[in-house]
Amino acid sequence: MKKTLLLLIILIINKSFSQNRLNGTVLNYETKKPIEYADVYNNRNFTSTNSEGKFLFKSESDSIKIRLIGYEPIFTTFNKIKNDTIFLKNKFEELGEITLNNKNPILKIYRSVVNNYPSEPYTETFFLRCQIRKNGRLLKIQDLNGFVNRKMLFGTSEKPMPKKNYKVEVLNVRKRGINESIKFVMFNFKQIFEHIAGIGLNVQEFKFNKNRSKDKNFVKYSFFLKSENKPKIEGYYLTNKNDNAITEYKIKEILNDSYKKGRGFKYKTNYLEKSIFFKKNIKNGKYFIHKAKINTETELINEGGIRNIYNETHLYLTLNQTNLKLKRKHSLKKDVFEFRKPYDPKFWKKQEYLLLTKEMEEFLTKIKDSNNEFKTTTNIR
Repeated sequence: MKKTLLLLIILIINKSFSQNRLNGTVLNYETKKPIEYADVYNNRNFTSTNSEGKFLFKSESDSIKIRLIGYEPIFTTFNKIKNDTIFLKNKFEELGEITLNNKNPILKIYRSVVNNYPSEPYTETFFLRCQIRKNGRLLKIQDLNGFVNRKMLFGTSEKPMPKKNYKVEVLNVRKRGINESIKFVMFNFKQIFEHIAGIGLNVQEFKFNKNRSKDKNFVKYSFFLKSENKPKIEGYYLTNKNDNAITEYKIKEILNDSYKKGRGFKYKTNYLEKSIFFKKNIKNGKYFIHKAKINTETELINEGGIRNIYNETHLYLTLNQTNLKLKRKHSLKKDVFEFRKPYDPKFWKKQEYLLLTKEMEEFLTKIKDSNNEFKTTTNIR
């Protein structure tokens, strides 16, 4: 009887501490295309879908929430999910556009920035994935984890952005790539932070349209430049109707830059595009940068006239906000691909915030140089 009771207790303990696991894919219900950056979470754990819509979610809790602004959220459990392919329905059904005049709601949204976003110092834990492609093929991958301290998120006319607004501490790095030097200047932390915090426009230079929809909580304002003589710029704000907060910002700028000359080569940037997603902190009622994606295309021509196209992509995730102080300050102006830290297998074994895509896994399999510091578990897919 005692043995039976002991066995029962052990089984109950193991059950209570067992970890649920879901390896899935999130697709758009209407288009069947993968949805990137959808949140998969509960009150204990969090992960995000990659560009293929794939995710790996583990938790001791049984509940699962899958959400992305603009889609109908799903609230379920590990036990209830019968299929690893999950479809989200678009709830932002557009009914047409209304052209706005100069006295448009965008100005009201800008005036609400001071109330909706933090203007006091705070620190967040981040995960950053950096990729470089040459002529469409992967050339380098680097993942970084660390802390960033911001004095404020956005500057205003009354309280402009400080010159030294950011401090960063890099805790973990893994990298792998083909050994080829990049001749043009790559992004550093300062540029990345400034890009994802740069969401303001000169309202006088743009035309705005209000996208009517059936959604009662959010409204979408698309914009484009008035002048045809300037570079083509277009994008949109997705705002919360209740507090005028910007919850999503997307912009693409087609540049007409002239070539810059280097030693034996010339180059120019063809376009820059970025998407920034904001999330409200329930504790302080302020929105913070939840996720961001920056992509640039650079064209380089060497002295032999050979043309190559480089795409630089940075995917940023805020993991949590913390009161911890930075122990060490790293350079904000150093190319992020140049950071080197001791490889920490414990951290990367647990890292499931953003799965590798199939393309990345195949790339890592081919590049087996021991000098490249990018290791991963074999069961991530």
